[in-house]
Amino acid sequence: MNNYLQQIMTYFRNLALNSVGAERDLYQLIQDGDIDTAIDMMQNRDDEVDNAIKEYNPQTHDVMFRPNKYRKNSNDYITEKLPRSRQRYINEVELFFLLGNPIRWKKENGSDDVFALFKDFIKNNRFDSTMRQAKRLAGAETESAKIYHLYRDDRTGERQVRSRVLARSNGYKLRPLFDQYGNMTAFAYGYKLKESGRTVQHWDIQTPDVLFFCRKGNIGYEVESYPNPTGKINVLYYNQPKAWDGAEPRLKREEILDSKVGDTNNYFADPIAVASADVIQLMADPNKPGKLIQCQGANSKFEYVNPPQSSETREAEKQDLNDSILFDTFTPDFSFDKIKGMGTLSGDAIKNAMILGYIKRDNRKESYEELVDREKNLIISILKYLHPDKVAELDKLEISFEFSEPFTEDKQKTWSAIGKLYADGIVSLEQAVQMLALTDAPEEEVERIRNTGQVFVESEK
Repeated sequence: MNNYLQQIMTYFRNLALNSVGAERDLYQLIQDGDIDTAIDMMQNRDDEVDNAIKEYNPQTHDVMFRPNKYRKNSNDYITEKLPRSRQRYINEVELFFLLGNPIRWKKENGSDDVFALFKDFIKNNRFDSTMRQAKRLAGAETESAKIYHLYRDDRTGERQVRSRVLARSNGYKLRPLFDQYGNMTAFAYGYKLKESGRTVQHWDIQTPDVLFFCRKGNIGYEVESYPNPTGKINVLYYNQPKAWDGAEPRLKREEILDSKVGDTNNYFADPIAVASADVIQLMADPNKPGKLIQCQGANSKFEYVNPPQSSETREAEKQDLNDSILFDTFTPDFSFDKIKGMGTLSGDAIKNAMILGYIKRDNRKESYEELVDREKNLIISILKYLHPDKVAELDKLEISFEFSEPFTEDKQKTWSAIGKLYADGIVSLEQAVQMLALTDAPEEEVERIRNTGQVFVESEK
């Protein structure tokens, strides 16, 4: 009862503060339980996201709402509604060029043990697959997020971490907050849960210092707060234009054109004949197995109406729409006719043929390189939380990364080139081992190679 009265007092206090325009920062709003006002301070892109989701789903395209044709004294003619899923194709090709192969990690400084710890974390938390999920959703909806949830196992008491990808399409509302320099200062995500037969709104808010968990009660919100053990916002926020941005009118036109062609084909699917009146009167009984049409006069007429032939103008427009949609969205054409002749091309020749995809890849890297770098630093902070005994070693760990080529490289050719560089004295043994990237412990591998070489030399003596 006391808790309920406290919620009522807090609710009316917040109404009074808001009505007089009292200035309160985010932390003060959350502490006062005025969560709706706090959320309103943050970035809201729901309209853009909803529009992107509508365009991404073929069943909600405008062509699906073409009106049927009214026919007097007959049922309405059901018009063809033929949407396409080009948005998905464009988005998947964009994803393939950026993250078709896993990101490559390279240790620049620090011990091999903590680097192996980093690589194990990447593997166990499915970094590559969750990164692809987040990128696919961002390309389809213009935004998504990946959250790292830190907790203690109730049975063992051990520190644990779990990652999850959030997006509007899987039930989450995303609300980032940025300062004037573009730095994210807070992040909230809203979701609804079924509790005791009713749906309850939740908002989880993360700041570098405090984690807030807000649950909407009968009046106002109940707020729980906990110190943030990493000192960082444990969320990666992905934001980009729609993968098909700029091609929307042509995408709609293509679907309308296809649907109208379908209407024409349907109209002429059953034979249509033109006959003069005297022929119609003398036509054979349609129930008889044999049919005879008799023309008596010089002006008697009976002929079938053929469908209009496919015009060159229409075919040219369809081809232009296909080419321009792909070109305007920097999307290579992976149709069978286009790729069947690429089997004999070298890697450089394929790259030149797919230059549009590489241009778009470099454009997207401007945003995603920063996000991957931030996630790398966040993972190191999480590892400090999970392994407090290795904080000093993790502080010295320096890691670089690069996006892999989308097309499979000729590894034998690469290895031979690196081996020649080492043999010619252009690179050191340490550098050659790092360039090969065949081991997670390059220092141990270098030492093993040197010891093996020393044994071989002594045996020769």
